[in-house]
Amino acid sequence: QPADLLKVLDFHNLPDGITKTTGFCAARRSSKGPDVAYRVTKDAQLSAPTKQLYPASAFPEDFSILTTVKAKKGSQAFLVSIYNEQGIQQIGLEMGRSPVFLYEDHTGKPGPEDYPLFRGINLSDGKWHRIALSVHKKNVTLILDCKKKTTKFLDRSEHPVIDVNGIVVFGTRILDEEVFEVSRGLGRPTPLGHTPLWPSSCPGRPQPLDHRVGWAPGSGWRCQIWGVMRIRPLSVTPL
Repeated sequence: QPADLLKVLDFHNLPDGITKTTGFCAARRSSKGPDVAYRVTKDAQLSAPTKQLYPASAFPEDFSILTTVKAKKGSQAFLVSIYNEQGIQQIGLEMGRSPVFLYEDHTGKPGPEDYPLFRGINLSDGKWHRIALSVHKKNVTLILDCKKKTTKFLDRSEHPVIDVNGIVVFGTRILDEEVFEVSRGLGRPTPLGHTPLWPSSCPGRPQPLDHRVGWAPGSGWRCQIWGVMRIRPLSVTPL
């Protein structure tokens, strides 16, 4: 089952530093009003035990992260981070220019000099972006706005372990002070080999987006984000 980060972190109750704002689409044919997003400011302190993501199982070796987010222009900070029991960051999805995907398994692999770097991509331009990040075996694939696909080598162990005895932190890394908006919505799985299915009913976008660009094997799932941000285990399912 997918892990709903926004639910785990209690976004719907609007804790300190969280407010509602207009989301990705200001007008949508299928609803009566605009999409609703959550604005996360530097006053927010959003964290929870990692075990709340997967209370009955270990953290999955292969997984995907999917979200719709708008970062403050020029910012460079982590959208979500997972720390182990000793306070070492194990997973981090950075928003910024040439973002880094931070990953460190139980053996310390890969080292900081080998973290995947997505050059030529700017996630902090003050615009909404639909981000799909898939980790499968020794590859990490970033699909941006259903169009730009980049795959990088992830030099981790054959059977990596992510410690679930620490905490998951949203919106900042320790001492970071950046601002994000995260769109609300629902998520659903998809067969293997498909890219995320994003809404195509916004004004000015009458034609469906092309969803047939293939992911790396084992990385297929999709969802529409308006109320959840999910980390989902990958599984191989027949088309």
